Amino acid sequence: MERPTRPTAPQPLRLALLGTHPPRKCGIATFTRDLGEAVAGVHDNVSIRVLAVNDAAGPYDYPGVVRFEVRQGVRQDYIRAADQINYSDVQLVCVQHEFGIYGGDDGAHLLAFLAELRKPAIATLHTVLRKPSDSQRAIVRTMAERCGRLIVMSQLASDLLVESHGIPRSQIQIIPHGIPDLPRGDQEECKARFGVAGRRMMLTFGLLGPNKGIETVLRALPQLIDRFPDIVYFLVGATHPNVKRQRGEEYRTFLEQEAKDLGVVDHVVFRDEFVSSEELADLLRASDVYVTPYRSEAQSTSGTLAFAMGAGTAVVSTPYWHAQELLADGRGRMFDFGDSKALAGSVGTLFSHPGELQRVRDAAWRFTRPMAWPRVGEAYVALAERILAETPLPRPRAVDAERLPLPDLRLDHLVRMTDDTGIIQHATYSVPTRGTGYCVDDNARALIVALLAHRVTESPLTASLITRYLSYLEFSQTESGHFRNFMDYSRRLEVHSGSDDCAGRALWALGVCIQRAPEEGTRLLAREMFERAMGLAPSFGLRGQALATLGLGAFLRAEPDHVAARQLVETLSSSLLQRYRVEAGDAWRWFEPSLTYDNALIPLALFKAFRITEDPVCLEVARESLGFLEEICFNDEYLNLVGNETWHHRGGTASV
Repeated sequence: MERPTRPTAPQPLRLALLGTHPPRKCGIATFTRDLGEAVAGVHDNVSIRVLAVNDAAGPYDYPGVVRFEVRQGVRQDYIRAADQINYSDVQLVCVQHEFGIYGGDDGAHLLAFLAELRKPAIATLHTVLRKPSDSQRAIVRTMAERCGRLIVMSQLASDLLVESHGIPRSQIQIIPHGIPDLPRGDQEECKARFGVAGRRMMLTFGLLGPNKGIETVLRALPQLIDRFPDIVYFLVGATHPNVKRQRGEEYRTFLEQEAKDLGVVDHVVFRDEFVSSEELADLLRASDVYVTPYRSEAQSTSGTLAFAMGAGTAVVSTPYWHAQELLADGRGRMFDFGDSKALAGSVGTLFSHPGELQRVRDAAWRFTRPMAWPRVGEAYVALAERILAETPLPRPRAVDAERLPLPDLRLDHLVRMTDDTGIIQHATYSVPTRGTGYCVDDNARALIVALLAHRVTESPLTASLITRYLSYLEFSQTESGHFRNFMDYSRRLEVHSGSDDCAGRALWALGVCIQRAPEEGTRLLAREMFERAMGLAPSFGLRGQALATLGLGAFLRAEPDHVAARQLVETLSSSLLQRYRVEAGDAWRWFEPSLTYDNALIPLALFKAFRITEDPVCLEVARESLGFLEEICFNDEYLNLVGNETWHHRGGTASV
């Protein structure tokens, strides 16, 4: 399609985009590139620069439009990126937001960028959740406070921001997902290019992962092949990099085996590659039906769906949120999640009625004309100009405390203390004291640190540390589920089992590992070990039970329907509450007659138990006991922990 001559903007407009960018392979990277090109194409005086977020596979060989690289897990990089914008001629920043592409819990490092930024900003939300966590809701609300508008791509996403996040509708702008401005092509010519001339063609493309539900399509194929022997299904796309790092090609291998077991191998084309937009356009022009069989409704935006409709392909989809909106009024067909029979029926009806198939294709193509990238680029430029008119002056600096950066995460000493067995117990100054050997307590603590560090860095180093510490715990566990705590430097384990605290702390670490481990084998081993040990928890002492409760809380985040684990939380929390009833009074609100070590773990465990059991007594006692501990440990606004010489006994004074 020939483009008209571009008008010249009356004033220069200099924008920066923060997000991922090719050659990094992800949907948002492609969106960032396409949006930048569309915005730059609106006027001769519009200029774009990109701040690209790298993952563990980076750095990448970026094109010249990328002016700054942000390491995903390094908070200081976000502050430096904001400073670079502050001292540049950039007038406005457009943030591409997805919880998984920024560092910190739920991508909280992005807030460090926004806190430091002194230029106006807007943010495009690629995912909007119906039931966000407290952390996710807080991040979105903070973005709304610091950005002139939050951009979403559907009416449903706008409604969710209002209903589930409390964002005023005046803060929200709907701009659809951009698509290439594609003319209608010759379908048979395109089919011939892919070797399927004269055949019925189905297609699914995009980065591959278990949530895509491709097995539903494969299971529909035998029914379709019986009616239409010439049918062929193209599955095009590389495995998602995050899935590949965690599980390798497990899902693709499963799909290939499923195709063999179903006897449909000759009707399926697996293309394991990240294809260009130009080739995708030709694949879509060649296709009769595009299928999005996603397994969950919680998808507010699908660029692949918009792309397929924009190419004039008939879409058959599960009813996830974006599909419900785009395919309404006869612009496509929908089937229930996982229902291969219904999928076969919908596709079969279209193939049996060529006139209806063509009508659906035409309706989809006409509906998506306003979604072409040139129109989307114009919408972003118009919004940017409006925001700049509303905020002509730089915002004042935030409070000074927000400028104080947290130090970069450094694991130097952890690595120094760790050898091929595990973490050594003690050090002399900064040098490992090998004669002190190893213990389960310290390796459990180190495992939790490595798991949380890996969530931030996703580095091979932290992945290696996770495996090493878990391996130590596995070697130390007995058949009964208990743990032998100590091992000398020559790798001789003590004969007797360790303390209840040791086993409880191991359960905590294993629960966190089940919740957060980056690799499936690690999670499976941790789960086996956890289930072997969890039955011991009712016999533990006070702190052992508290530690086990923390482990069960993490475990249930990963497996919320595990009945035995949920019942065990109720048992342990009842035991902690009984200890409190026996020992506590008006002046001594505690679980035992002395304050000793690891005191805060006990109210923390009851806070966790309350989230699982919703027992208000857990919450009440957790608050009372934590308040008592704060009264003891905070004097004149400084921290004064209970010392270990005489502890702090009821009726006495705190040891220091």
